[in-house]
Amino acid sequence: MDQEGVGIARHWMDSLFTETIPLPGSMALWHKGIRNTQPTTQHLNELWSYTGKAWYQKRVRIPAAWKGKQVTLHLERTKATTLWLDGVPAGKSRLLSAAQVFELNNAEPGWHLLTICVDNTPSLFAVGGSHALSVHTQTNWNGIIGNIFIECRNRFRLEQVRVQPDAEKRLFQFRIRLSGRYANYKTARVRIQATAWNTTKRHRAKTQWYNLASYKADSALLLDYKLGQQALFWDEYHPALYCITVTLYDQKGIADSLTLNAGLRTFRPKGTQFSINNRVTFLRGKTESCVFPLTGFPPATTAEWQRLYRIAKQYGINHYRFHSYTPPEAAFEAADIEGIYIQAELPNWSNFSSKDSFRNRFQYKEGKAILDAYGNHPSFVMLSLGNELAGDEAVAGRMIKELRAYDGNRRLYAIGSNAFYNDPHPGTSDDFWVTMRTGKETADGWFDVRGGFATTEDIGSGILNTMRPGTRRNYSEAIRSYRLPVVGHEAGQYQIYPDYTEIPQYTGVLQPVNLEIFRRRLQQAGMGDQAADFFKASGMLAVQLYQREIEMALGTPGFGGFQLLDLQDFPGQGTALVGLLNAFMRSKGLVGPEAFRQFCNDRTLQVLMDKYTWTNDEQFSADIRLVNYSPQDLSGKTIRWTITGPGHRLLKSGKLQIAKGNEAIIPVGTILFPLYNIAAATKLMVQLEIEGTAYHNSCPIWVYPSRLQLTIPTGVIISEKLDDKTITQLKAGAKVLLFPEQESIKKRSVGGQFISEFWNWKVFKDAAEKQQRPQSAGTLGIFTRPELPLFSHFPTEFYTSWQWWTIVKQARPLILDALPSGYRPLVQVIDNIDRNHKLGLIFECSAGKGKLLVCMCPLDQLKEDPAARQLYYSILRYMDSDRFRPSTMLSFEQLKEIL
Repeated sequence: MDQEGVGIARHWMDSLFTETIPLPGSMALWHKGIRNTQPTTQHLNELWSYTGKAWYQKRVRIPAAWKGKQVTLHLERTKATTLWLDGVPAGKSRLLSAAQVFELNNAEPGWHLLTICVDNTPSLFAVGGSHALSVHTQTNWNGIIGNIFIECRNRFRLEQVRVQPDAEKRLFQFRIRLSGRYANYKTARVRIQATAWNTTKRHRAKTQWYNLASYKADSALLLDYKLGQQALFWDEYHPALYCITVTLYDQKGIADSLTLNAGLRTFRPKGTQFSINNRVTFLRGKTESCVFPLTGFPPATTAEWQRLYRIAKQYGINHYRFHSYTPPEAAFEAADIEGIYIQAELPNWSNFSSKDSFRNRFQYKEGKAILDAYGNHPSFVMLSLGNELAGDEAVAGRMIKELRAYDGNRRLYAIGSNAFYNDPHPGTSDDFWVTMRTGKETADGWFDVRGGFATTEDIGSGILNTMRPGTRRNYSEAIRSYRLPVVGHEAGQYQIYPDYTEIPQYTGVLQPVNLEIFRRRLQQAGMGDQAADFFKASGMLAVQLYQREIEMALGTPGFGGFQLLDLQDFPGQGTALVGLLNAFMRSKGLVGPEAFRQFCNDRTLQVLMDKYTWTNDEQFSADIRLVNYSPQDLSGKTIRWTITGPGHRLLKSGKLQIAKGNEAIIPVGTILFPLYNIAAATKLMVQLEIEGTAYHNSCPIWVYPSRLQLTIPTGVIISEKLDDKTITQLKAGAKVLLFPEQESIKKRSVGGQFISEFWNWKVFKDAAEKQQRPQSAGTLGIFTRPELPLFSHFPTEFYTSWQWWTIVKQARPLILDALPSGYRPLVQVIDNIDRNHKLGLIFECSAGKGKLLVCMCPLDQLKEDPAARQLYYSILRYMDSDRFRPSTMLSFEQLKEIL
């Protein structure tokens, strides 16, 4: 270790080192570095970390047969390196996103001492907050990962082979650069062979020979390789790969040979959407942020990436966006095999400026290296310059044009994901646009293309939190004026309370110290026994939010797709546990893959209705539609629909036939169901299935009596204040229903919020304060017990469902921290991991000789809302019954303190 940077001055390259470390790997993996003694809740904690220079050394033997050959060293992935061979400088590199390759010009046969200084000092790289270095996910590791090897090749060789697939012409165009001078160039030939290897249908294309006599020695060879009418195509369903061997011959025989995989596909815009081989596809994406807690760096094996992609595909995902970094070769190889569309990004989370020549040069070199290293992979269909970029648009646009020209137009380009987000617009050079909205913030979310936001971006935290819920809303108006594909940026971000039972899974370099701190804080707040309940209740709310989020995107005609943040947890940036899978891509047990694919798939059924809550003097009405981005024509198939009540009791059913049509979104028909026979408050399920297939979906609705007698029972007193009069009444034995006047308890309560907190409360609270914007309520939904007599006339789940929308939005949950540790509200609002308040939405107690029930939502003022009116009715009936027997006695001093 050379943290002081003295190794070069002291000629360490001439010394022999004594410590050993296995490579590939990192220092942290083998407990080298500085032991971390400063825990943080901002991210998972490295036990061992190191920033600066570290020196690696190995004796290597060059075989005698390599004499006269071109000898090169390949380091698949590392940081800034300086190389010496036998103490003689042999090269430098700062390349992050692809293999560093060094020519060892003095590598004569025999033993040599190879010394490499690896420097991970962040200032050496112009990346901003990129996940290529961020301690929040990948960690800023020091080491060398992936393939490490020395090879020899002839001087006359295949320097570079680029493949440009053309699905329409059924051919691959090869662009080949040769290296080394060859005297008798006219006798050189190239042979190309291609065989499909990963398909049940076999295809061996005809071997083709190309004489090089007509080519200039200093120009690239452009060779068309026709696959014929039997050619197999690559897409997400049939990712047919051709193993291609390119062999270079000189007059002595084989001079060089290279083997690679390629897929026959054409991926491009088609109007405002994407097409693969001239068929419209919809990107159902996840954002891959380099979350690998066991190693702190991404896998470099194809098998591991295949495992991850297969999990994602089980949840309907067909697309990966790599957030501000590009993964190793194995990720592309696995995506080729599994049929995943990749958007790679430069290691960049910063702004462009014409004055920052260092950053511009650095990122341009990274872009060229990415295209050189991974450009032949059919899965690599999109490239952007980084995450949430701003600054000089001309500089960014020029870089796009230069990279596109360098690459030969083999994929689609965009300036960045959510670039220029303060003034949303696509770049003039963009082929597609990944954005959170298509215009500036509006009160009704007119331009939003995702459902949730932080208050720093949207005062109301997004349309799912501000617009009365229904299922007709989509993003049609937001994308109406654009003519390129629009993709929803980082959709979701709904926080789920930690599942502390996953802590033992962290057996590698990153430890869940942040989770342990959060668990300890909850215990200190007297709610440690509720951790599992908070996790399940917040998780079930998140499942509903993700379903609505995804259905809005899929149901938007002409929409390009979405990129979730995320299907899995992001255990950094304040700890953002926003995934339905944990950081290891393991299920949290909240929703299975089959259930998730009901609404996240290439074929989904959707129920379009104005609202979730109805009254029994109405007729339920919903339009049914099919979203079909699959190659399968479902015309003529039958959709069976049912409406069921409690205990799966069938109330109504019918059938609709899918009409013929080439559109991806097909209206199927309308469901009508009079609700007058529903006498009591009831939850119903609307269920759809395409007969003879595995495709189905469901949607809940709630039905309430339209006429309720909201007369105040004798003996029940309604009050807005715990004043002397109310206290006197309680002392005398009265039953009091208290709706605290909200302005009077504003500082003793938190705001009303329906969505589970966006990303992380503390991160955006601090940002909101700096921007002088509103702070969010910071809550994660409700937890209650449906079996309570309070709910005898208001059926509910233990978590927040759509019927609670008005109630929780209009509430101000009260902070009950001062009450006894074991005290639990009847309806508890789950607080975030940084604040840990005990929050009551509805709670009760005995006081004096009386009984008190406190409701922090003014239900008596919301009688026009069916759900609020029904809950009010249920509370009154409960208080009028002999089951209203609060078990906890609180003093009036305690009540005054909290109120």
